[in-house]
Amino acid sequence: MGRFIARRLVQAIPTIFGIMVITFALTRLSPSDPVTIMLGNNPDITEEDRAELRQKLGLNDPIPVQFARFVGDTARLDFGTSSHKRPAIEVIGERLPNSLQLSVASLLLAIVVSVPLGLIAGVKRGRIADQAIRGVSVLLHAVPLFFLGLLFVLVFGVGLGWFPVGSMNVIGESCLFCWDRVWHMAGPVIIGATGGIAFIPRVLRTEVLEILGQDFVRTARSKGLRERVVLARHVFRNALIPIVTLFGGILTILLGGSVIIEQVFNWPGLGRLLFDAANSKDYPLVQASVLIGSLLLVVSYILRDLAYAWVDPRIKAG
Repeated sequence: MGRFIARRLVQAIPTIFGIMVITFALTRLSPSDPVTIMLGNNPDITEEDRAELRQKLGLNDPIPVQFARFVGDTARLDFGTSSHKRPAIEVIGERLPNSLQLSVASLLLAIVVSVPLGLIAGVKRGRIADQAIRGVSVLLHAVPLFFLGLLFVLVFGVGLGWFPVGSMNVIGESCLFCWDRVWHMAGPVIIGATGGIAFIPRVLRTEVLEILGQDFVRTARSKGLRERVVLARHVFRNALIPIVTLFGGILTILLGGSVIIEQVFNWPGLGRLLFDAANSKDYPLVQASVLIGSLLLVVSYILRDLAYAWVDPRIKAG
């Protein structure tokens, strides 16, 4: 297992380096001038002041030198000072736990709902339950997240008043684990889980149908085992193994959709921070948000591979 982990970490290095190259290139190719953004149109700022700031930021250095400095600063988690007049890493450190709350809760909800639905659809092939589950999955896959979010806010937030329409807590209160936070998380978590609910049942149904036709399932039935035992020990257990490989992709959907979900529900997380930073041309915050988010995705893929190696012994042997 130690060699397996080391190999996955080594394989992640080129990916992280490529993300750094793309992030650096996109910010440098932007038509906006960082000096103009930082200083604004203040008439008291002279051209000498602008040139001095440009030299201080290293913008006059060759591109390879700037990239080498960027890599060194990133290794120290020094992304510069954001427009909030604070280090970008501190601003992200405040918002990151909020996004992780939504992502983890959405992932758990997606698993709890979609796994039973996929198993039922596979066992009840061709019946009303199967048709209904597949229809709902296709519908959720076709409807955009922002539309589902706005519909939830309009119906359950504004119309019925069951759920709040923004923020994490009631004004004047602050808590991490309490009913008020759960109440505010309900909307974004439900909408965030729709990506997994739309995808996992169809994949799991296909796996169940394939395993039901395998020889070892027919052998188990021929031994006189109850159908419940055959499904639990032989079908469901083997059908869940490929689902582990989907976790990395589901986390990608969750983190990618967090920009939309946090904007719709006014949730102060990393996705909304990235959106606001891009609008205000806050380059240090944009670079930090993209790199931290990409690093989380790389870590999620490594954890997925470790979980798959733990579930399926054949991966260890390979």
